[in-house]
Amino acid sequence: MGLFDKKYCDICGEKIGLLGNRKLDDGNLCKECAKKLSPWFEERRHSTVEDIKQQLEYREANKEKVQNFRITRRITTKKYTVFLDETQGNFTIAHNLDTKENPDILSLSDVVQCNMDVKQDRIEETYTKDGKTVSYQPPVYKYEYYYSMKIQVRSPWFDDMDFQLHSFAIEQENRAEMMEMERVGNEIIAALTGQAPRMQSGMPMNQGMNQGMSYGMNQGMSYGMNQGVNYGMNQGMNQGMNRGMNQGMQQDMNNMQQSGGTWRCQCGAENTGRFCEYCGSPRPF
Repeated sequence: MGLFDKKYCDICGEKIGLLGNRKLDDGNLCKECAKKLSPWFEERRHSTVEDIKQQLEYREANKEKVQNFRITRRITTKKYTVFLDETQGNFTIAHNLDTKENPDILSLSDVVQCNMDVKQDRIEETYTKDGKTVSYQPPVYKYEYYYSMKIQVRSPWFDDMDFQLHSFAIEQENRAEMMEMERVGNEIIAALTGQAPRMQSGMPMNQGMNQGMSYGMNQGMSYGMNQGVNYGMNQGMNQGMNRGMNQGMQQDMNNMQQSGGTWRCQCGAENTGRFCEYCGSPRPF
């Protein structure tokens, strides 16, 4: 069979267009049939025609579960909404809860593990001198954060339902947005697992932030005065403040990873995120 020979879908029998083929382990799948598969399914290329037929039967039966789903609670993120039917012990993750999207309905007992993942990107800050891009000495960095949910489930068709909580990077200065992502992530974990955040004693994170800011301001003023009245003072203060705040936040992230992810706020509440979900205080450094 040649590369450009006509191909037919082994599921529906329809002719497949030039760019419409989705290869299976032992056959071909048209894009229209592929759209009916679960959005969390990632093993299509290594599936047989029989595997796909069985999943499409499951997906068709899933529509009845969607129609019978009664929303008792919903947790909205900037990507997906987590819908819960607590009377039947079911949940789903979708953009819309309708038979057109046909989101997979799972039992809460199918959840194996649920965690929030925070990825940090470090970007060096520079300035222009004599037409050239120059690094600060010592280097100064700004940080961006990405929050995502890692949900492991028991299903014959997929093992995880991972998704990002927001669309764009969150800059380190946007503490309100970071706190909101922490709140939503912890709410999802509690709703899907029934587990509240564990407690661990520790100092409030704002102490580390304050120390970092104080250090940065002192270092920056000293640097600036030594370098010159106008240029040196402005550059030094900015550099010192950024360096101190960044060091404080970086140390907070490191301690968060080392501490097992749990801490006790000064208000007495246990948390797993960067900020207390009860009083809003930052995590200890």
